[in-house]
Amino acid sequence: MPVRTNNIVGVTGEYYVSAELGKRGILALITPKNNPLFDIVAVSADATQIVSIQVKTMSERNQQGWKLGKDICTLKNNPNLFVVLVNLTGSEVEYYIYDYDTLSSRVQDVYSRYLAKPKRDGTRRKDVDFRWYDFTEFSEDDYQRKNNWSLLGF
Repeated sequence: MPVRTNNIVGVTGEYYVSAELGKRGILALITPKNNPLFDIVAVSADATQIVSIQVKTMSERNQQGWKLGKDICTLKNNPNLFVVLVNLTGSEVEYYIYDYDTLSSRVQDVYSRYLAKPKRDGTRRKDVDFRWYDFTEFSEDDYQRKNNWSLLGF
């Protein structure tokens, strides 16, 4: 299989999410690249509900999980903002759907625990500009989000 670049992986995830929304009768509009907060605007068929979705995609090249910017840990207090974590590592695409602030709090908790553990040599870990989120940190709540598109409220 050809190697996909990070950009191709990200765009692939956005199109997969858009297709899943379309299958459910939801209009999905992919935003221009480099929009910092969301990648997709999703609109109900009757235009009464609109949500914004940030898509993060993990491919077979990335076994560490989803790499997120440190800004994911900043709460947005926006009930119409969501994140979909896309897993392309298996034979079936998986989607984990979160409201932004729930994932934000979850990632911050995982990262705080990571920083609290000293490195192998006993020294403190340094703060970095990214956060990893992977299956080793998943709770039962995370697994219940798998392919649970109803969490978007449509």
